[in-house]
Amino acid sequence: MCSLPPSTPLSALDICNIALSKLGESPIPALDANGCPASRLCYMHYHPVRREVLCAARWSFALKLVQLDSSAEEDPSGTHTLPHSLPQDCLRVAAVNSSSWTLRGRCVFCPQARIRLLYIADIEDTSLFEPLFCEALATRLACKLCIPLLSSTTARQALVDEYNRMVLPQATYINAVQDRSNDTHPLYKLWRASQSCRSELD
Repeated sequence: MCSLPPSTPLSALDICNIALSKLGESPIPALDANGCPASRLCYMHYHPVRREVLCAARWSFALKLVQLDSSAEEDPSGTHTLPHSLPQDCLRVAAVNSSSWTLRGRCVFCPQARIRLLYIADIEDTSLFEPLFCEALATRLACKLCIPLLSSTTARQALVDEYNRMVLPQATYINAVQDRSNDTHPLYKLWRASQSCRSELD
């Protein structure tokens, strides 16, 4: 795969080729449902795996905040809860400004007629992806491609371990650190406390 300028965001094809490189496979020129086996498999698995990795963490670039009005004027169940339909691009509910709410199917049920919903959106634009998210996506995609391309359960397990123990935790940690301002994030408070203890010992 050609090297890209640092400022150029990775495309879906670039991410697929990174996944293939983890398997020792040659890069493909396109995601093609009628192409070579690697191209067909990438075409088949890329978007499902992208959604899976998006759901795996509270990615700051994928968070959206919306206001929802109930789709019903009265409580249809008599349980004092009103239905609020999720946005079409909602993959996972992150938070609801209600002390009591339940998710059933594609609806949030709560007493309020109007709520604010924070959710993980189905982001397809790769220019919005963080670098470590791209690495996590490529690694998870390599896990999916390993058996059909290499027929190696050993290689697949190694990739699964790499994803679960190294790549995803590192990506979610870095994302969490930058998700809030430094003076309010719990990790900063721990760091500040450690610095205070160190100054007292010096």
